[in-house]
Amino acid sequence: MNGPRNLVLAVMFVIFAAGLSAANDIYFAPTSTGSNNGTSCANAYAYNDGTHGWSLSAQQVAGNNLHICSGTYTASANGTLMTFVNSGSSGSPITLIADQGAATFTSPYFNTAVGAITNTGTLSYVVVNGDGNLTIQNTANGTSLANHQQSYGVWLINCTYCTVENTTVQNIYANNGSSSGATDIAGAGTAGIQFNGAGTGALVTGNTISAASAGVVFSPDGGSPPDASNITISDNTISNIHWGLAVAGGDSTDTMTGIIISGNDISNWTNWYYPASAYHQDGMILYNVGNPSAGIVATISDNYVHGDFGDGGSPTGEIYCADFSSCTIFNNLLVNSGSTRTSYQAALMWLGQSGNWGKNMLVYNNTMIADQYEDCIMLTISGKATIENNICLNGGNEFDTYQTTLAAFEATITSSNHNVWYNESYAVASQATGFFTTYATWQGAGYDANSSTVNPSLTGSYLIPNTSSSAYQIGANLISLDITALDSDKAGNPRPGSGAWAAGAYQLASSGSSPAAPTGLIASVQ
Repeated sequence: MNGPRNLVLAVMFVIFAAGLSAANDIYFAPTSTGSNNGTSCANAYAYNDGTHGWSLSAQQVAGNNLHICSGTYTASANGTLMTFVNSGSSGSPITLIADQGAATFTSPYFNTAVGAITNTGTLSYVVVNGDGNLTIQNTANGTSLANHQQSYGVWLINCTYCTVENTTVQNIYANNGSSSGATDIAGAGTAGIQFNGAGTGALVTGNTISAASAGVVFSPDGGSPPDASNITISDNTISNIHWGLAVAGGDSTDTMTGIIISGNDISNWTNWYYPASAYHQDGMILYNVGNPSAGIVATISDNYVHGDFGDGGSPTGEIYCADFSSCTIFNNLLVNSGSTRTSYQAALMWLGQSGNWGKNMLVYNNTMIADQYEDCIMLTISGKATIENNICLNGGNEFDTYQTTLAAFEATITSSNHNVWYNESYAVASQATGFFTTYATWQGAGYDANSSTVNPSLTGSYLIPNTSSSAYQIGANLISLDITALDSDKAGNPRPGSGAWAAGAYQLASSGSSPAAPTGLIASVQ
């Protein structure tokens, strides 16, 4: 009796489900194709169609995938190609995805305020997924080019739980500041990917960014608290910049906690050395100039920062964490390779400075390769510091302070122990007093009792080579800290659950899952 009725209902359900599926996947091309109905790249809407384009509210429904078909999408000078106008929802974001082959967004220079991809209003749950296929680039913006404009690749404002992933952003500003006579400052405000205002829950991951003043920027200034908490910046490759990553507050209401910076590869500041008044070189910089109670709280781990900060310019650190910030820093490989410096500048880790003190700093299991004009750690904080299980080679000093007294500096160190400090000029220095302390005096004051000054004999890829290394089993077992990511080394090898650890970012080079050596680097180990 019910057979025919059930069959009709089943057919209606299949048709309805198919309609939902079609509605959720809409295809766009540089110009319309085929039947112009958005069902495939063979029948795509033009991305800028006045009735069906991807920036229209009707296309931006929670759960919709806006597919970018292969081809070149060209904006006029100061133009924008895509604007998010609606929010998605948790589990059903609005996704712009380049999963149909290679696609390029190009302009002489993208909009000076909002870049190539942007949003309007206060939005949440939108995704830009380049899927390894999308390239965003300016073609004529830079020192020796026709235009000298502020520009961005992706610029999102008040966008919470928003994602930018697997996208290449390049040539936003082709700066030429490698020589001391350089005067161009027009590129100072450019960025590959920038989040302004409220950005809680944002994710920036798997992107490749080059040739912009900053690679990734989070700046919540002016947003309503919570401004930019629980953000993740991970596994990006960033080069040809003056700041790789910048997380910056700006007023006394800013809240930036739960910041995770992990697995990024940052290098090459050469074109952004000068003028020093406009550019100073950092791998990553975290600062907040607001109320001391509203500083940044961040975890910085498993990053690879490498290259030459140069002789001149205004470098600070491969990792800079200051202005009331508290950072937990571990499993990072920081390498000053091929340094051309001939005078003292910078530190591998610059943790606070006079007037912009850091708060609490926890520094575990990092490998740092410095030069004689660079400190391992510049430390000027108002809280406490724990420095354990690290390796630093060839630095000017193990620790330095920036315009504060040595006595105040010493009082902030809760523990410095189980480290390898090899070929350092002094153990501790103070810029305020010009005072230098030998390693023996430093140990006599109760620090680094279980540390070593013996060459750890690292491999060319800065791994610990074998059990004869001074770094082997010198480290404290830090399982009890309950920092899960620290319980494995930078290569993903588990550290011992009991017994001593090795110092540095890696356990042993002989372990089977250690990575291949980074290329193009020469260890500056003596």
